[in-house]
Amino acid sequence: MVDESLCSMSDAKKLVDMDACDFFNIRLSKCGGLFASLELAEFARNYDKGCQLGCQVGESAILSAAGRHFALGFAGFKYFEGSFGTHLLEKDVAVENLTFRRRGIGRTITGPGLGIRVLPERIEPHVRKRHDIEVAQ
Repeated sequence: MVDESLCSMSDAKKLVDMDACDFFNIRLSKCGGLFASLELAEFARNYDKGCQLGCQVGESAILSAAGRHFALGFAGFKYFEGSFGTHLLEKDVAVENLTFRRRGIGRTITGPGLGIRVLPERIEPHVRKRHDIEVAQ
């Protein structure tokens, strides 16, 4: 399984050309987001490579929610990482607790957007720069 060697479609093509792996570990944050990760997963399926949805150590509920939705929307994943939440974080940033349960089971997330409500007071200490945007009514 390739992990750190896979960050882009260019990497995926080289790895397939070299017959260097059987599995791709796709991490949304490492591989360019939702759409780029979907392209990688489809590419893997087309070349008979297995897929694992990976995660970042210490990821917040925001990335965990994105990964959970991504996993439910693409049937090609055999293994799943993520949603460690408060197993690794002292406090997570969302109202909803997405931390996996016994036997690594995670529940389906419902609601608008990613299905979580972010707590601004938990984000604020990490803000480095702020841009205010006015939205026309």
